[in-house]
Amino acid sequence: MKRRTFLKGIAGSGLTLAASKMAGIPLISTAKAASQPVLVVIFQRGGCDGLNTIVPFADPDYQLLRPTIGIAEPSAVDPESALNLDDFFGMHPSMTGMKSIFDNGDMAVLPAVHYPNASRSHFTGQVLIESADPTTPVDSSNGWLNRRLADILPGQQLQTPLQAVHFGSTLPHALIGSVPVQSFSFINSFNLGLSGAEENQLINDVLPLYQDMPANANAYQQLVHQYGQLLFNSLATVDEIDTSTYNPTNGAVYPETSYGRRLRETAQLIKADLGLEMVTIDLGGWDTHSNQGGGESSGRHAKRLAEFSDGINALYTDLGAEMDNVVILTMTEFGRTAEENGSNGTDHGHAGVWTVTGPQINSGIVGAWPGLAADDLVNGRYLQHSVDYRDILGDILNVHFGHSLADVSNLLPGHGYNALGLFAS
Repeated sequence: MKRRTFLKGIAGSGLTLAASKMAGIPLISTAKAASQPVLVVIFQRGGCDGLNTIVPFADPDYQLLRPTIGIAEPSAVDPESALNLDDFFGMHPSMTGMKSIFDNGDMAVLPAVHYPNASRSHFTGQVLIESADPTTPVDSSNGWLNRRLADILPGQQLQTPLQAVHFGSTLPHALIGSVPVQSFSFINSFNLGLSGAEENQLINDVLPLYQDMPANANAYQQLVHQYGQLLFNSLATVDEIDTSTYNPTNGAVYPETSYGRRLRETAQLIKADLGLEMVTIDLGGWDTHSNQGGGESSGRHAKRLAEFSDGINALYTDLGAEMDNVVILTMTEFGRTAEENGSNGTDHGHAGVWTVTGPQINSGIVGAWPGLAADDLVNGRYLQHSVDYRDILGDILNVHFGHSLADVSNLLPGHGYNALGLFAS
């Protein structure tokens, strides 16, 4: 492999720093502070239909707007009816996993989350959500989680090998910024695709290039140098993690899907005490313009919600007492139209459902219900929002991660943070 090709691969790999036993490469501590807070962010990409996820069955306009795909009000004899939460809202019947967490008092459900002057573009909406700054052009913004890393890491280098990671093929906008962050499909799939002897030879040939920062290095040289160190640190750490022997505890059963496997590996990393502080995971398949389905388990939306819910329940169950320091945040770029369309589906909308899970969370429904009457809808079609998503992020930054109010203002630029009280005092 030519040096230029190898360096190009490093710079474009989206990797993050990890500990290395290789001589000459600066070591990153594997020590973890006591009670280290962890945030797991699950992004439902494609715009999840919130009205069939958290069902406002007591709103008199709900069934009128959805005569075909609407979910029936709770009934002990109807398995396709909503799972009652508070006699006004119910969960989709496929979401038994998350319903049990809610009943356990460890989940806040926010049924109407969004931001002013919202976009109904998937790409734009996702960037605006993950930048936490809808006032900045999408091509110049950085991510809210990376801004947090930059705020606590003045040297722009992670404190521990796996402080922040993304499970997936593409680094999400939330983790894009000045601090390099790792993105991999699965832990044990991260390698150079070489035999042990070939990899060792490559390391011996290239390692000396990254032992010391070049004198008077410009920004591009610093970047290449940083990613070089990052690659070697990552290889050594991931090589010592064996996901094949991990056994979930407390009877947890993860979905037999890529999403389930990534949640399972998240639990393993948290239990391994490697300093994981934030992890992001994507789950797509929510763009239900047609044949969305209603309460039947065979429906397109129902199947996705079952996987989504079962995975969260498995992670929550598997971690057990470890959940005391973990928060699971779910988000989506927008909800969908209040009224079903002619293809038995729903189109791009505005406000959607977010959830926040953890033993430290005040369980219940959060935020006023805007209503589904024509006069209450945006342009007569879209659910209004009653909770600005940046206030959810603000509560997490302020309470879970311990940032001051001044810090929160800097991390959520252009927004006057209003605490929601998601966390128990």
